[in-house]
Amino acid sequence: MHNDETENRFARISSMAKEMIRPLPFMEITANRKLLIDGCKGILEYRTELVKINTGRLILSVAGRGLYIKCMSANALVICGYISGIEFLR
Repeated sequence: MHNDETENRFARISSMAKEMIRPLPFMEITANRKLLIDGCKGILEYRTELVKINTGRLILSVAGRGLYIKCMSANALVICGYISGIEFLR
C-alpha cells in the first residue's frame, strides 16, 4: 500500500471514530407526562404545544399540550405536560 493511501485511510477511520465517540443524549420518559433529556445544548423553540431542543447531534422536537420546563441545568432539562409525540430531526 502506498504511504498516501495509508494516510488517507487513517484519516477516514479517525474521522469516523470521532463521530462515534461524540456523546449521545440520554432520554428518559415517564408515561406521556415527563421527559428527562440529559445532553442538551440549548432550547430552540419553547411553546406550550411544542418544545425543540438542540442536543448537538440532533434536534429533538416534543409535541403535546400544556408543556412546560419543570427544571433545567447547564446540560439537562425536564419537560412536563401531556406529551403526544417525540420527533428526531436532522
